[in-house]
Amino acid sequence: MNLLSLASKDIMRRKGKSVYLLTAMLTPVVILSTILLTVDNADRSLSALASKFGFTLTVQPKNIKVERIDQIGVVIDEYLPETVIKSIDEIIRSRTGNKKEVIIIAPRIYQRTDTLIRRLSVSTVVAGIDFRTERTAKPSWHLSSGRWPMGDEETIIGGAFARANNLSENAVISVDGRTFMVAGILENYNVSEDYMVFVPFSVLQDIFGKIGFVSLVNVQNVTLDRDRNLLRDVIDDLNNSIPNIKTLLPQQFSTMKYVLLKKTFKFLLSIVAATVFISIFAIFNIVTSVLYSRTREIGLLKTVGASRSQLLVMLLGEYSAMGLAAGIAGYPIGMVMTYILDSFVLNLGVGVRFSLTVLLAAIASGILCSLAAGFYPTYKLSGIKISDSFRTQWEV
Repeated sequence: MNLLSLASKDIMRRKGKSVYLLTAMLTPVVILSTILLTVDNADRSLSALASKFGFTLTVQPKNIKVERIDQIGVVIDEYLPETVIKSIDEIIRSRTGNKKEVIIIAPRIYQRTDTLIRRLSVSTVVAGIDFRTERTAKPSWHLSSGRWPMGDEETIIGGAFARANNLSENAVISVDGRTFMVAGILENYNVSEDYMVFVPFSVLQDIFGKIGFVSLVNVQNVTLDRDRNLLRDVIDDLNNSIPNIKTLLPQQFSTMKYVLLKKTFKFLLSIVAATVFISIFAIFNIVTSVLYSRTREIGLLKTVGASRSQLLVMLLGEYSAMGLAAGIAGYPIGMVMTYILDSFVLNLGVGVRFSLTVLLAAIASGILCSLAAGFYPTYKLSGIKISDSFRTQWEV
């Protein structure tokens, strides 16, 4: 009890150095918590994204060049002939064996162009779609305001696009010289559609001279949704029968993004590992400096009968307690950092939630860093001779 009392009094007496050491321990904990919480947010965001797809499969050009992928994730200037729509319908019907079954086929065409908004030119991805077909296939689509287009001169816009350009329903925009009235604004779903302008499919084909071409074809079929084996067979038939196309499940889009995201966060975790490694050296230096100032105190403790094991328990207990405090304090700071990162950089839109796993990882990292950095100098000091403790120098 006397040793513990002395240790606690010593921590309180050395408040400045204790705070300095705690700050060094906080650094790896905060970075680790931020990365792990962001990974958790991204995982939930992509899961929500996959659940919002209303299509069974998607047909797109087979060999897409990287430079053709727009910054919001859609393929620009890569097209399929519109005749693939008939081929897709025929192959699915031959496989399902039901000639009267409803097969919803929703082609899309994408074009990046300059949109004129209040005499200002804004670079925009414009999507040509069949509004009725898309709404039938995607019941999750909802408008935050306005109504669905009723004519060729009306459009709907994504929520993020509307907010960025201060647009509301009944606003007028110009797409490559063609004027459209904004009939409605889509709810934000944290997908690429939030940043698009949607016009009738045939109108966009006509504006940009793409009659007879599509960027991709979305398909919905109840039979294929219910039978995953049949769905795989249909995908194989489509890929083998129709040249220059690639058929994907909508979930595969989110899976590809997820794999890319995982690779990115693996890189970030390597940065965390490097940060932890550097932090351990920083903590080591601070611990050594603190212990240097305590050599006489350790000598006095040894004169009253403190053993080496008791000193190890006391000193390492101090640093473990500080590592625990760093872990507990670092986690909420990591939550704040995650919120800032999500709000201003990633825009995942799923919020920051409490994670017991991340909290335990933060606490464990704080304790392990403090023990890893403090063990050697503490072990060295605990074995010092009483006579040596009163020297003016002590080397680790």
